[in-house]
Amino acid sequence: MQIRFLAFWDKSNNKDTLVLATHGFIKKMDKVHKNEIERAERIRIIYFENKRQL
Repeated sequence: MQIRFLAFWDKSNNKDTLVLATHGFIKKMDKVHKNEIERAERIRIIYFENKRQL
């Protein structure tokens, strides 16, 4: 059993890189479930959409 955190990088600022953890889960198998990856991708898309609106 392993704990995993999914994250993405925001490199929109030329000076700094921001690393954002989307969520964590307990990994019981060798493979990461497709729904966990899709969840992280949805969170990343929402983040950048909200950032553009500011």
